[in-house]
Amino acid sequence: MYSQAIRKKKISIRTKILSGNIIVMICLGIAIGALSMRIASLQEEIEFISAHDIQVHETVNQIQKDLLDMETGMRGFIISGDESYLDPYNTGRARWEADLNKLKSLIIDNQAQLRNADSIKEGLTDWITNASENAISYKRSGDAASLNKFFAEKKGKDRTDALRQQLQSFKETEFGLTEARAESLKERNESLIGLLYLLWIIVAAISISTTWLISNTVIRTIRTVGSTIRQIAVEGESLHRRIEVNTRDEMMELGDSTNMLLETIERQNIRKDQVAQIATLLQEQSDIDAVGKQFLNQLVQVFNIPYGVLYVRGQSNHLVKAASYAESTENFGRKEFQIGEGLVGQCAAENRTLIIGDVPGGYVSIQSGIGEASPAVLALLPVCFERNIVGVIEIASFSKLDRSDVELLEQLAGMLGVTIQSVKSRMEMEQLYTETQAANEELQVQSEELNAQSLELLTMNDELKRSSNFKSEFLANMSHELRTPLNSMLILSQMLAENRQGHLSEDDISYVNTIYSAGNDLLNLINDILDLSKVEAGKLDIEMGNIILADLQLNIQSNFQEVAAKKNLDFTVRISPETPAWLETDGFRLQQILKNLLSNAFKFTDSGKVELNVGVRSNNSWGQQEVAFTVTDTGRGIARDKLGLIFEAFTQADSGTARKFGGTGLGLTISASLANLLGGRIEVQSDEGKGSEFTLYLPAQRSIALMDEAMASKQVATSHASLSAADPVSIAVSEMPLSTAELKGRHVLLVDDDARNLFALSHVLESLDMTFTIAHDGLECMDRLRGGDTYDCILMDIMMPDMDGFQAIREIRHTLQLSTPIIAVTAKAMKEDRDKCLEAGANAYISKPVQVQQLVSIMVAQIKVEA
Repeated sequence: MYSQAIRKKKISIRTKILSGNIIVMICLGIAIGALSMRIASLQEEIEFISAHDIQVHETVNQIQKDLLDMETGMRGFIISGDESYLDPYNTGRARWEADLNKLKSLIIDNQAQLRNADSIKEGLTDWITNASENAISYKRSGDAASLNKFFAEKKGKDRTDALRQQLQSFKETEFGLTEARAESLKERNESLIGLLYLLWIIVAAISISTTWLISNTVIRTIRTVGSTIRQIAVEGESLHRRIEVNTRDEMMELGDSTNMLLETIERQNIRKDQVAQIATLLQEQSDIDAVGKQFLNQLVQVFNIPYGVLYVRGQSNHLVKAASYAESTENFGRKEFQIGEGLVGQCAAENRTLIIGDVPGGYVSIQSGIGEASPAVLALLPVCFERNIVGVIEIASFSKLDRSDVELLEQLAGMLGVTIQSVKSRMEMEQLYTETQAANEELQVQSEELNAQSLELLTMNDELKRSSNFKSEFLANMSHELRTPLNSMLILSQMLAENRQGHLSEDDISYVNTIYSAGNDLLNLINDILDLSKVEAGKLDIEMGNIILADLQLNIQSNFQEVAAKKNLDFTVRISPETPAWLETDGFRLQQILKNLLSNAFKFTDSGKVELNVGVRSNNSWGQQEVAFTVTDTGRGIARDKLGLIFEAFTQADSGTARKFGGTGLGLTISASLANLLGGRIEVQSDEGKGSEFTLYLPAQRSIALMDEAMASKQVATSHASLSAADPVSIAVSEMPLSTAELKGRHVLLVDDDARNLFALSHVLESLDMTFTIAHDGLECMDRLRGGDTYDCILMDIMMPDMDGFQAIREIRHTLQLSTPIIAVTAKAMKEDRDKCLEAGANAYISKPVQVQQLVSIMVAQIKVEA
């Protein structure tokens, strides 16, 4: 009680600080008052010096000026006789006496100076009466003798000199008095400064003393609190230690609060140890009933509760009693609840803690050996795992549960939920493990059978791979072997068709054109077979790039305009306005598909028209935009029962021994495969006798965002002009006017091991007035180049013995360091073959059979570039 009374009569730190500040303020007030009085006295002295002494000096100066004006005016008049010279004299005479009276009034407190002023007055009066007035009278009357006698006796000069001396003495006396007053003022100012320092020292001492006294009580308590906490936290002392504070202020409250915090931490640590102990015990259990009993036993020790029961959620979603504490009879309480039934079921349904106070008597009886009683509080807590109810805890207590108790109970319930779920999972895993072992035995038998089958499949797969590789190699070699004789056949037939010497008749020329046409058909067949084999083997490369649809339109029109004219068919290529100007796809494969579709349309159409329309449509299957290339003809059409066969290899709608139209039937097969590789598809609609409509759909999400129309138009207009001469294979020869004048007299190194090709190419070069040297393989080519011969161009075959064309090109570029244009002329017509040639160092590439115009255009372009 006494301690509480002392704490109620505490003097707060605020009061102490305020008291110290009040004392300092009182001292400052006294000091300021004393300073104010002293400053006021100094101010009066300063004002006296400013108002009195300065005025005295000015008045003395004015009297001296009056005397000087009178003397000067008198002398001027006597010398000149001009009355105007007497104006200063008259002014000074009228004013000197008033100035002297003013001076006397200023020095009324100084008798010595008053006597000096009276003496000055007498001297001025004597000078005016007996000197100046007489001299002026002599001048006016013209009495020169008396005037000369006046000046000779120097009576006026002696009087004025005496007056000046008196005035100067008076002035010096006043200056001395002023200096004395200033010195006195200086001494007083110094005394004031000393007083200020003294007051500052006194106030500082009082302030420091007050601050030290107040802070000492605060710091001492803070150090005590800090030391206690540090010893507890760092030095590991027990939380039982408490802080003692003797001051009656907020420090005492800080100590009490710290002690309360220590008590709370101590209590929480005890609870944490108990929770950790419970967690450890629960981890050792492998049965849900054992977990429940162990949990309730520990719960009783932590909270001192006399009764508890645990319900666990079973597979039928019922809450079944798994464990209890202090049951009075064997059948005490219900064995199970449904979700939402009773308080237990409601706690599970709502997934929240229920606290029931004021339990009525007889609700439940807690018994011991000496008696029984009813609890005061019931608490029901949901046991959850990841927000899923796995059980409910019900406890009864004789005392009320505070908030911290409820929070700890909820924490323990969550921990119990994890344990129950873990035990359930472990039990399920054990059951699954047992079932898995049985299944593994069965699977092992099946696995052995599958292994045997896998070995058999692997063997078959290896055989298929070897067969596929053999097929690819066979087709590549066959392509080379077929293209080599085709090369000489096409070149020579093309040269014969030109009939430069005029030896052939029209029938002969027709026969030669037939040979050339047949060779071209054979070449197209070879290309189709190679493409089909690469598609089937999955080795056909797709190179995505940006193509201009308007450029594609011009290319298609130029390629098929002559065919349409020969068959007298209307042919148009249209692009709808909403179609984007650019598309990202493989331009070469896109043109291959469109050429196949248009070739079929022209082949099967005898009259009417063929159209290619490009537009945009929405795919209803997945709502994507697609670019549609639609080829429409008015030809014979396809029967509905044959639509499913036209995309099969070596199949045509009019298949049979007596069919009307030729072809291998590979075009549509290859086109459909290429469309799939480009991410699109080909659809067909046809009516027999009315015509067909083939539509190629490509995904529009690859189309570049719509560009400025002017930019797109510019790109279209300049696309042909910007084609590189280094890649002439993609240039249509018919669009390039050939000028062979650049080739005349040029020297070519012709490298080939096939006599037929050498024969054909040599005749081409001779027809162009070019000279040439033949090398039969790469080694001979290198020997000629090392011999010092220079060439304007090198035509290099690839497939040669000893040193092939790839190695020869590399040696020319890297070993000999020559920049001579090299054109690879080879029957290896695969796309990768072209890339290999260019990577090795070739400037251009042309596949056999060689088209003469194409070869000429390439040589012209390369020689111009080299020049």
